[in-house]
Amino acid sequence: MKKNHIVIIILSIVIVILLVLCAVFYTKSEYLEERNENHNSSVSENNNLDNKDSNSNISSDEALQIALESLNINKDNIYDLDNELDYKYGTDVYEIGFKYDGYEYDFYINAKTGEIIKSFKERD
Repeated sequence: MKKNHIVIIILSIVIVILLVLCAVFYTKSEYLEERNENHNSSVSENNNLDNKDSNSNISSDEALQIALESLNINKDNIYDLDNELDYKYGTDVYEIGFKYDGYEYDFYINAKTGEIIKSFKERD
C-alpha cells in the first residue's frame, strides 16, 4: 500500500511541475506576442513602404533600386520580389529579397541613408 501512495505523490508532484511550466510558458508567449504586436503596429502606423515617411529618407522602391544597381540588374529581370521595412541593427532597414538568373539575393538596406548593410547571394 505504501508503494501506491508514493507513486501517487510522485505523479502529483510531476503534474504540479508541468502545470507551473505551462503557466510560465503561456505567460511568456503572451508577453512576446503582445510586444511583437505593439512593435508591428507602430511600424505599420509610422511607415508606408511605397512612399517616403517621417522615419525614413528613402522609399522601398528606392531601396530596391539601390540593391539592383549594386548588381547592375534591371528590375524587369527579377522575380519573387519581397520588400519589407523592419527594425534591425538599431535602425529601420529594408529587407529586400528576389531571384535572378538562378540565384537568390537578400539585401538589408538602411532606410535612412540607403547604405547596404548586408547582402547575400545563394544558388536558388
